[in-house]
Amino acid sequence: MSQLSGPDFIVLCTLVVTASVLLFYKPLGTSAAWRATITPLASIMGSGFLVCAPLLYANAGNYAVVVMACLLLMAYAVGGVIRFNIRYGEPMLETIPLPSTFKRTEHRLHIGHRNAARQVAAVETAEIVERVSHIALAGAYCVSVSYYLQLLASFALHALSIHNAFYGRILVTVILTGIALIGFWRGLRGIERVERVAVGINLAMIAALIAGLTSFNAVAYIQGDWHIKAIPISEDKIHLARLIMGMLIVVQGFETSRFLGSEHPREVRIRTMRWAQLISSAIYLVFLALMALVVSRAGNLHDTGITAIIELSSIVASVLPLLITVTAICSQFAAATADDAGCSGLIESIIKGHFDTRYAYAIVSVAAICLTWLTNVYEIISFASRAFALYYALQCLVAIFVVRSDPSIPNPYRRMICYFMVLLLCTGVTIFGLPAE
Repeated sequence: MSQLSGPDFIVLCTLVVTASVLLFYKPLGTSAAWRATITPLASIMGSGFLVCAPLLYANAGNYAVVVMACLLLMAYAVGGVIRFNIRYGEPMLETIPLPSTFKRTEHRLHIGHRNAARQVAAVETAEIVERVSHIALAGAYCVSVSYYLQLLASFALHALSIHNAFYGRILVTVILTGIALIGFWRGLRGIERVERVAVGINLAMIAALIAGLTSFNAVAYIQGDWHIKAIPISEDKIHLARLIMGMLIVVQGFETSRFLGSEHPREVRIRTMRWAQLISSAIYLVFLALMALVVSRAGNLHDTGITAIIELSSIVASVLPLLITVTAICSQFAAATADDAGCSGLIESIIKGHFDTRYAYAIVSVAAICLTWLTNVYEIISFASRAFALYYALQCLVAIFVVRSDPSIPNPYRRMICYFMVLLLCTGVTIFGLPAE
């Protein structure tokens, strides 16, 4: 067996140490604050971490870090709206108190989304918009389930040197059929264990990748070989802006804190959502900055596909392509089942009294299968971004109505102006977002 190279050793050591801490360090596992942080953090990092560098450098060139900063600022502004609705909107909109304890027979995100939707009585304007936003979010989750599984299929088939989209769609269809059957007969509670392990390994892989990139850049700098070549950017700035709007899904996921009221109090969810966004923002920016040298040495990135990160990572360390492939498959499956559970919870609330609620999983799977066969990975990224942007826009409307309804809220006019600006931004993404090319 050949001896490990320096970069491989750094990557593997970081992976093992970080995974051991995340999976086996008991104080971390029993910390309520950490559990409340890890749910939105894992969702943000799983949404598009592995695809963001190829997509951004291919479309924005050397401005990739700046573009990501803009996306993150937008996401943080939307997160501020969600946090406001947690603090002020929830007490106003809640009409049915949640039980302090309950027997868990379903996936926790299924329970969280269902309970949050059921607490709203559609009477006042804000409550009507809140209900509509739940319907929009259910649609967004259907799109994101297809997105995650199309990514899973891309990475899995790439490892087998299969590059036929037809086989990818077949694989996604089989997985979605399996999820629907498991959800119908047993619920997805058992899959939560797989998700927890996948989340820990995914975050450990991200740490290992950044450690490898840091070493790669440091060695190049010490050897006097650190230089970044000019990567062209599209001359059509309006088209580029629309492409960037279509990439909101890359930093989406923080809104899951909105639906964890069964497990965590409001102030904990507000604080931990903010931490999740700040931590993920720092990781994204550092990662993209460190990737600049790798992209420069890789040559023309415009001819690469959604799995380009695999080829790019091989420049850093020889073990990374295999590790990234395995991690991508696990993390995308975990993300897909989590969103499937959340969507099923919302649908269960929407169709309650009309259909057997067990059919919620089947509805999600059928919708996701249809999207899979009608779109490709790049298109689904844009559709998912626009669907979540619509939900965020509706949440902005809820926030505005809440401000107008509660005279005790400080700085009401400034808040309404800010939320209206975020509303316009989210509406723009919903209407004008385009798939990456």
